[in-house]
Amino acid sequence: MNAPARKRPEDRRMNETREFVTPEGHTAYVTVGYDPSAPLKPVEVFYSGGFKSGCALECHIHDTCVLISVLLQMGASATYLTRSISRRATANGGEDYASLAGWLLSVVNEPPSWTNEYLTSIGAAQQTSPETSTDAKEKSE
Repeated sequence: MNAPARKRPEDRRMNETREFVTPEGHTAYVTVGYDPSAPLKPVEVFYSGGFKSGCALECHIHDTCVLISVLLQMGASATYLTRSISRRATANGGEDYASLAGWLLSVVNEPPSWTNEYLTSIGAAQQTSPETSTDAKEKSE
């Protein structure tokens, strides 16, 4: 059986640890790693701590993080994955994720804290580029 292509992330990459609170009130921490060539694109998620060591919930979150990470590295986006995740009605008439996977994906979908700084630096780099494509075309003619 052929395994689908998986793009392994580089050894050194930006990451951010986030607090994760389940609907039942359990608090845990996960670390989201980002692609160095696209610093706003998550490529992995790791459980960092918070649940009682060895409990079933800790095992579930570990395994769910692995599965989400593999899917991200195979090209699926976290936004795409959340479209297929189960939801349930809330007491106030809204809708929320029905599983640990949904809650984890919601954390992975949050933009990193450096988003504004990164987007500003890209905008500045584009404004100061020496030539635009039309300038280059005119010079070649």
